Amino acid sequence: MNRKHLIAIATLAFAGATAATAAPVSQEDIAGPIPLTEVQNQQPLSRAEVVADWNLWKKAGLDKYQAGDRSVMNDPMYQQRLAEYQRLRSGPEYVAEVRRQGGDVSAVASMYEHGTVPMTN
Repeated sequence: MNRKHLIAIATLAFAGATAATAAPVSQEDIAGPIPLTEVQNQQPLSRAEVVADWNLWKKAGLDKYQAGDRSVMNDPMYQQRLAEYQRLRSGPEYVAEVRRQGGDVSAVASMYEHGTVPMTN
């Protein structure tokens, strides 16, 4: 082999090695943080809780943004909508929406009593 072939092989080997050691994409990079109820209780949210959360997310206007778009973090309108979502999600609106979806509000109410209302953002 000549010198050009050796350099090409070494370059390809180095590129392959660096690509293989790249950090994997975390769940938070794709879909946001894990809900607190899953972390604290190791219990997934009910369907009614997930739908209620999604409805409040849309009501706050956050569904208009692309998932994973980090450029909106400095957008004042995004920050206002996020604050509205957090207000809705941690208030009686969440319980009302879970109830509207036919979910068990006793589990949600107990989270409010213990101060462990799950926030997905």
